[in-house]
Amino acid sequence: MPSGATPWPLAFRATTGSMRLPRQAWLLAKNDLRQELRDLELVATAGFFTLVVLVMFGLSFAALGRSAQPLAIPGMLWLAVAFVGALTLTRIFDRERESDTLRALLSAPVERLSIYLAKGAVTLLVLLGCCLVLVPGLVLLFPAGAVFAERPLTTAVLVVLGCVAYVAVGTLFAAGLAQSGGKNVLLSVILYPLTSPALMWALVSTRALLEGHPDLNTYLIQLAALDVLLVALGGVLFEAVLVGSTGRKPARERGRRRR
Repeated sequence: MPSGATPWPLAFRATTGSMRLPRQAWLLAKNDLRQELRDLELVATAGFFTLVVLVMFGLSFAALGRSAQPLAIPGMLWLAVAFVGALTLTRIFDRERESDTLRALLSAPVERLSIYLAKGAVTLLVLLGCCLVLVPGLVLLFPAGAVFAERPLTTAVLVVLGCVAYVAVGTLFAAGLAQSGGKNVLLSVILYPLTSPALMWALVSTRALLEGHPDLNTYLIQLAALDVLLVALGGVLFEAVLVGSTGRKPARERGRRRR
């Protein structure tokens, strides 16, 4: 367990009332955020990566005509979210894996769904923080991106909905690979195909925003419905995925026991 962290059984002993699930999720997320604010490892890595991607987009597409920019900006935005999200998700269970506290967490009186919600919330906060850099950067680099500044509330809703859809899927599979040795490679291989539908829908909605499409609200409602479906599905499957991942013994340990 990381230094300074509250022991899991003591932290969750008082969360047996009617607000058990949200309180447990909050305690878990707060613990992760406290550790992250202390180390700034994940935030610094994701932030630097966002800046690098933004500079590369600017250098590559600076000469792009204004009429073509509404076609390119959505791809830049959501490709950056996909890359930063994959980077974040490969590290979201690192503390539990390195300290071997995942089994202790599962044996504590804590709802499995609260672990899913907490890890998803931390990942979502990192992604939204990167989007706070990414979206203004696109506005400065590309004139067609001025729509983001003209409609900030709609832009914020769109970014949050798209990131929630990505995180709902990504957190589930990050948990499934939490104890795998080659989890970084495996997660990237699995994550991009499975999150493509959500990212494509977010991309279409972003293009509709930039082009002033009259059906933009319909796209946002459908994206919100997709979020609800993915979060519900992830919550249902999370316990089986996490417990199955934790229950698998490394090959070396199995070999020693057979001897």
